[in-house]
Amino acid sequence: MESVIAVFIPIIITMVVGLVITLAIYFKSKEKQMMIEKGLSTEQMFELLHSREKERRNGYYMLKGGIILVFLVAGGIIGSIIDRSFFNYWETYEGGRYYHNDPVYGVWLTFLGLGIGAIVAHFISRKVEAKEEAQK
Repeated sequence: MESVIAVFIPIIITMVVGLVITLAIYFKSKEKQMMIEKGLSTEQMFELLHSREKERRNGYYMLKGGIILVFLVAGGIIGSIIDRSFFNYWETYEGGRYYHNDPVYGVWLTFLGLGIGAIVAHFISRKVEAKEEAQK
């Protein structure tokens, strides 16, 4: 049963991604078709479409992604160092001693780094956007 589910997971993911892309293309063309039916000229359509894209567009996705990735990796590394330095210990099971290494703090500090990175990226991108607007 588990192997059947494992086969269907990538198939379902591919279908969902394909459906989302298809619907995005369909609604974009539907929007343009409605503009044509309203009688807008080519220049008006071009101006309307590109003004919306400029409002929605944020050119700092790479900056935000890079900052988040740095904090994510730094949190994971720090958590891993804490786990290996302070919390590795021996456990006794049925008369034998086994090395116990659960990366508990590594996982939590990775998620903490992700959250902190997202917050820092937001404020840095806002600052850069404000500086860019002031230059215009």
